[in-house]
Amino acid sequence: MVYTNYFIDILQKYAADQVLLIEGKQSVRASELLQSSKQLACALHKKGIKQGDRVLLAVKPSIEFLQIIYANMMLRTIVSIIDPEMGRDNYKAKLKQFNPHHAFVDSRLVLLSEHPIVKYILLKLNKAIPSFPILKNVNIFTAGMRLPILQKHTPIKSLFKTVEEEVDFCKGKDEDEFLITYTSGTLSQPKGVVHSYSSLANSIRHLSDMLKNNGDTSIATHLPQFALLGISAGVQVYLWDHQLSAKAKLDFISRNSISCLFGPPSDYLPMMQYLVSVNEKFPKCLKNIYLGSAPVYSSFLSKLSACCEQVKVTCLYGMTENLMVAYVDSYEKLTADVEGDLVGTPFPKVKLKIEADGEIRVSSDQLFIRYFESERHNGTHLTGDLGKIDENGRLILHGRKKDMIIRGNFNVYPGLYEPTINKIDGINEAVMKGLYNPEKADEEIILIVESEYPMKANDVLLKLKTGIHSIDKEALPDKIIFMKLPRSGRQNKVNRKELSEHVKKLLA
Repeated sequence: MVYTNYFIDILQKYAADQVLLIEGKQSVRASELLQSSKQLACALHKKGIKQGDRVLLAVKPSIEFLQIIYANMMLRTIVSIIDPEMGRDNYKAKLKQFNPHHAFVDSRLVLLSEHPIVKYILLKLNKAIPSFPILKNVNIFTAGMRLPILQKHTPIKSLFKTVEEEVDFCKGKDEDEFLITYTSGTLSQPKGVVHSYSSLANSIRHLSDMLKNNGDTSIATHLPQFALLGISAGVQVYLWDHQLSAKAKLDFISRNSISCLFGPPSDYLPMMQYLVSVNEKFPKCLKNIYLGSAPVYSSFLSKLSACCEQVKVTCLYGMTENLMVAYVDSYEKLTADVEGDLVGTPFPKVKLKIEADGEIRVSSDQLFIRYFESERHNGTHLTGDLGKIDENGRLILHGRKKDMIIRGNFNVYPGLYEPTINKIDGINEAVMKGLYNPEKADEEIILIVESEYPMKANDVLLKLKTGIHSIDKEALPDKIIFMKLPRSGRQNKVNRKELSEHVKKLLA
């Protein structure tokens, strides 16, 4: 069998006995992962999966997940990894749009969809469980443990017992569509971002080079994209349970000599709080922390730095349409005297242009192909972010274009002020929302604050009026609400739509 693909080629270049991924007491070597993925691809082909079929993945990061993803690369299907934790209606809307021919699903999700009573009991026990609908006219392949599932399905494990047949996996180009990723947040019309093999490979190459240059040797993660990144970079990947306690995670890092961590800021908060409580630092084996997929505030970086010794922290800026746009070292970000959010130096081959209204336009070899159910783009992408490029070629964000609040004759960009507000001691994260007041015939600015300890609105407002945390008077909030911010998805981002609905009800 001959096959050419960046990700498969990487596997073929490894020493056969090189351990690539460790999951609990299990591990997989390069030769084993390549051979098992090939065997699975042959079995799936025999089951009717062919080039161009749409395939849904709802499987937790695991060795089995990687076998499934590599097998689908070999078969040239179009894959979508849709997070079942995003909420029932949101998930259903995305599934309806994607309309898969086949679905690889964790067996527990299928079982819960068939047994509403079991699901009800778990919900009563305050168990946070994802919602997965029963899919009709879709070939179901189950991953994980064997469970008494009623609907027709094929356990993945049973396919490895089949006899391999020769299949021609050579067809296709690097520009072919491969992965559809849905943008974060909730939209009335889901927005699926279509990436090709080459656009994904180029993003992985940039990050791989960064890991190699920083001397990383091992990574712990619970996210599938970072497992794929680690393997491509030649960095040994350890899969851990995201639900582990902070102490257990720190013990895991030390016990396995983890050299780097990769994830959104929210992943690190429990460990930071634990370290402060016991007056300790991150284990000395940890050399690099990469922050991505969410805004990185200076207040967070200051607290993270206090928990680190000899750890380099790199902040990454990107988006679903262009995964890696710019990067900046945390020290540079903390010490920079700029107005706005410094996100740093563009990655190689990333070209930025600032439009007349301040919106950032990006083009690069990582750029997505198109939005699902839409025509191909013209080679550039308007990001929706506002910003500028300074004299050193660094990108500075000034907020989101669509989040603009208009009060009177003044345009308020929340992203321009939220970083300043988040620097106030005691504030974990703050969000500015605009809410129309018919009595004033104008928008009011509502500041929603998630705090570490009880705070008073007047104290926060006073800090916003005077001193180092002061902001423009036109942007001062009319009301300040203290609450735990709703979050969703694996990235644990603030769910701004859910927050808006909550605030509207609260102030009605």
